[in-house]
Amino acid sequence: MIGNNEEQPSGQERTVVFLESATIGGAPVAYVIMLSSVVAVLSFIPFSIALSTGSSFPMSQGVYGLMGWVLGPWAGAWASGIGTLVGIFLAPHTAGIPWISVIGAASGAVFAGAIVRRGRGALGACLSVVALTEIFLYWHHAIVRNGVSPRIVFYADLSRLLAFALFVLPTRRWIGGMIASPHLPTLAAGLFLGTWAASGLMMAGESLLGYYLLNWPQQVFVMFIPIIPIEQCFRSAIGAVIGTGVIAGLRTMSIVKPAEAAY
Repeated sequence: MIGNNEEQPSGQERTVVFLESATIGGAPVAYVIMLSSVVAVLSFIPFSIALSTGSSFPMSQGVYGLMGWVLGPWAGAWASGIGTLVGIFLAPHTAGIPWISVIGAASGAVFAGAIVRRGRGALGACLSVVALTEIFLYWHHAIVRNGVSPRIVFYADLSRLLAFALFVLPTRRWIGGMIASPHLPTLAAGLFLGTWAASGLMMAGESLLGYYLLNWPQQVFVMFIPIIPIEQCFRSAIGAVIGTGVIAGLRTMSIVKPAEAAY
């Protein structure tokens, strides 16, 4: 304790400032680089050929949504996009149409980043309009311009319609709450449903762009009816299994949680 007769400290008071590391969308750059490498590695593993252009879809499609929940929508988009771009060069057998694959990967993380317990209402509303427009244009091109039966298009697109419903209805908040749950079974179920919604809407955009380029006939739509739901189940299962392990591990580690993370 300083006594009354002792000299008091003098001079200008100094402020100590802690400098943060470089970030992208609120997430440290190191996190983005690390998780983009996960996407790149999973790009080597194919799991389906239903909608691709002569090459198979990579397993990484199941974790694009995970990037959005772990890093936030914008940092997750960078991680998914960069990882997919690297995968295109290192694993061309799953690349599809490269520019569509990169855009789709980034959009999958952004859609997932809007599936949260609270907040991001403006982002969710904007993405809902984008998704509805993509689905409308896809149906218009199939039914009006190519003469595909509306019934066939409806059955072939049921998985994406379910994804759209999960996203635009209050179920988006409910799923976001499940992903934030400390209970692993609830977390896994939330990741399954959330991945279904995010990847389904991601594929709505990719399919629209691919359809305008390739213009497949009604026979291909008939083939889609049983295959697309199976694909969606695989994507969702990949997201649930890998995502539960990653998020459970992150919760036990003493690392800085990204500002926009939803887990």
